[in-house]
Amino acid sequence: MNESHAEFYERWSSRARPYFAWQFSQFQPFIGRRVADVGCGLGSFVEHFLAAGVETYLGVEPDADLRARFAERHRDPRVRLAAASDATDPALVAEMRAAAVDTAFSVNVLEHVERDDLALKHMIEGTTPGGHICLLVPAHPFLYGTLDALDGHFRRYTKASLRALTAQAGEACVEWVDLHHFNALAAFGWWLKGRVLKEKKQKDENYALMNAVLPVVSHLEGFIHPPLGLSLVAILRRR
Repeated sequence: MNESHAEFYERWSSRARPYFAWQFSQFQPFIGRRVADVGCGLGSFVEHFLAAGVETYLGVEPDADLRARFAERHRDPRVRLAAASDATDPALVAEMRAAAVDTAFSVNVLEHVERDDLALKHMIEGTTPGGHICLLVPAHPFLYGTLDALDGHFRRYTKASLRALTAQAGEACVEWVDLHHFNALAAFGWWLKGRVLKEKKQKDENYALMNAVLPVVSHLEGFIHPPLGLSLVAILRRR
């Protein structure tokens, strides 16, 4: 029996909590008090935002099933779903401004959006001056394989292509704070499973292995950013 999109995210969410914590740590110094989590899915980062002192959390999610599951999971009064569920909808800008969002946060989302320039444009325009846009996207087009196709990725990014996307979306409105590769060891695993073995399902053993090596990898990358990685971390400051 084929796994639905939402069922996959339920499985991923339950097994990848240490990984989510590591991802969140890349951005924690730049997280403000009012956050728009663009492509929030089931809300895997909600607990981290609330622990960091976020007062308003606005989740943006286009998938109706994921939105319903999000609403069932999260009852904290600080947490709500945006009426504008699509990041390419200009209405999101007005909704973010009305909530005085000072942090736009988007992890592994832009690669799913055909008009990623519009999605990033709206995140930039909706963030208050002085706030931050925090992005994590898949790195290196040469890694694109069956696992990317399974996840519905339109693309993977290079530093140059992400800078070009930002220039197209509204570079005059932001300044770069950071851009670095993240999770080097997983890049090899992704290449092996998606390009060589051409796997067509995210197996539970993938998550178990990731959790086993994460303490070592995260410790090493805490000292030095690797020259390549599974992902790119980007932080922009709104002018």
